[in-house]
Amino acid sequence: MSNPWWRGNLPAETSSFIGREAEIRKLIKTLADTPLVTVVGAEGVGKSRIAVKAAEECRDFHLDGAWLVELSGERNGDLLAHTVAAVLGLREESPRPQSEVLVEFLAGKKLLLLLDTCENLLPACRELVTAILAGAPGVRIVATSRQPLGLAEEAVLRVEPFPVPRPGDAAPGENDALRLFLDRARSTTSDPPPDGTALEAAARICRRLDGIPLAIELAAGQVTTMRTEAFAERLESRFTALSANRALISHRQTLRAAIAWACELCTPDERLLWARLSVFAGNFDAEAAVWVCGDEHLPDVPGLLSALVERSLLIRVPGGYRQLDTIREYGREQLVGLHDEERLALRHRYYYLDLARRADRNWYGPDQESWARRLNFSITNLRLALDSDVPSSPMSIELAGTLWILWFCLGRMHEGRYYMKRAIDVAPITDPGLPKLLWADGCVAMAQGDMESGRHRAEMALAAALDWGDYAAAGHAQLRLATRALCVGELEEVAPSIELVREYFRRAQIMTVSEPLALVTAAMAAVWQGDFAKAIDVLEETQRLCDGRGERWARAYGDYVLSIAQLGLGRAEEAEFAARQSLEAKWRLRDTTGVALALEQLAVIAAVRGDGYRTARLQGSGMRLWTTFGLRGFGTESMSEPRTVAERTARQLVGDGTYDAAFAEGHDDDPDAAVAFALD
Repeated sequence: MSNPWWRGNLPAETSSFIGREAEIRKLIKTLADTPLVTVVGAEGVGKSRIAVKAAEECRDFHLDGAWLVELSGERNGDLLAHTVAAVLGLREESPRPQSEVLVEFLAGKKLLLLLDTCENLLPACRELVTAILAGAPGVRIVATSRQPLGLAEEAVLRVEPFPVPRPGDAAPGENDALRLFLDRARSTTSDPPPDGTALEAAARICRRLDGIPLAIELAAGQVTTMRTEAFAERLESRFTALSANRALISHRQTLRAAIAWACELCTPDERLLWARLSVFAGNFDAEAAVWVCGDEHLPDVPGLLSALVERSLLIRVPGGYRQLDTIREYGREQLVGLHDEERLALRHRYYYLDLARRADRNWYGPDQESWARRLNFSITNLRLALDSDVPSSPMSIELAGTLWILWFCLGRMHEGRYYMKRAIDVAPITDPGLPKLLWADGCVAMAQGDMESGRHRAEMALAAALDWGDYAAAGHAQLRLATRALCVGELEEVAPSIELVREYFRRAQIMTVSEPLALVTAAMAAVWQGDFAKAIDVLEETQRLCDGRGERWARAYGDYVLSIAQLGLGRAEEAEFAARQSLEAKWRLRDTTGVALALEQLAVIAAVRGDGYRTARLQGSGMRLWTTFGLRGFGTESMSEPRTVAERTARQLVGDGTYDAAFAEGHDDDPDAAVAFALD
């Protein structure tokens, strides 16, 4: 049974786990006594698998889950806290430094955090881990690295290669290196199980590869076209040529020689794709591989991807593929040798800009869940595309602004502002992408509560857009000014501002999700002014627009406001239906802010209906979401008043003791159970 998404993200085993029982037991035991354990070892010894397996076995002792943060593709230490926060589901809604927000979020948690491949960002990892250990005593951290972090609180678990079988000892049940080779070879060939001479040849392979797990897996992946005995002979010849003195061959040389030989055994097309794939960081999908790597020289990229997986040179992950660091490094060297790295890096940037453009175009439609998954899946490569180009380039400016859906709708706000500010600070005023970049930054700033910075950005965007005749950007910028007026209580300014928004969009002749969002903003202003009937009329148009496009994200916010308006008119049944609609959509999109708001609205409705127990339990569930995902309050003080009145009503209905007990029930519910109860 898979772990619920809110309790961790440990990957499922895709191949059998061989050996390492002693290391796993020691890691679990050390972790019980020490807040930080670093699994240290040379490349290819299996540090990551040991850490994940140990975390899997002890995750039930960590009430807030076990979370894996893969850093192998990350190169920007400034974004380490953002990377960890995104894995944990923490929405970046505060303008404070993300490391502070992250530590505050973790302060009351009982959680296991795995930081994998820390050597890429050692100073940043050292700094963040120090802050977490100081501010979150309930958190346990397992790091993997080629060297220790160097902290006083750190316990180091050193991992060595497998012991190799002794000459003449080829019993597969007694040696983990041999067991690993036989297991992986069995998955790549239909030949009968080896015995006698073949077993001794397999043992020779393990000895020659020094028991290094990655080297053994690579070798096993190549045993498809020749007998094991012939394979062992060729491997022996390879290493004899490498060095006449066996003792002079280091661990790294052994692994490199195994990788180089695996490369030689590949077909020319497989070798070329291996080199080109090194341009990716972290996860990538087949479409990206075809777009970036395919051409007349590589017409069958999907088939070659499968071949590289069979050779253990590529790992399948949900949604795509990933290369191990060591394999990618070797491929990058081959790409440099081909003098093709600049062209491939440019194709990589163009692909991810195109992906961002398509997400922007299609967000206002029926495939929002799919686009949300694709953007989150591609985050490491999107960062790489932004980091590998100068911030002032037209491509960087456009990409940073076009990713507003990732920054705003999908909650990566602090990270978005990092990239957008970096581009804004150096962007030429003549760049046509600047207005969009400015309004996108203003949008995120306001979502973080930074109203004045948001207003300033929106006003700059509006002026620049009108100078350019870019009415689409002008409409988006004007919407941000309307949002600011709503949030600071200048309600009389909202309606005329929204009219301008719609006029600009009409001039631009575009259809954008910001149009129904503008109507939701106008409806909210009408609600706060007490004009519930007007709000309902506006939201009926919102529903028509969204339903005509199959859109759910903006429609769900409209349903939330509709529920408030219906309740204001005394229509509790209609209000509950609208709130349920909002909750269902926001839950599918994993929009935790929207889920929390819908739960709180259903609690208010329950109070109006005289159900004190349901009110208390739903309010407890809402509070659990606010704290679990680090959300902050939404809107002005007037929005919190119904929550306060509902609590007071519920306490009067059932008494303080019953209210507190029901609230605790809701707070103890996991998010799945809370939503199921709310929709029951």
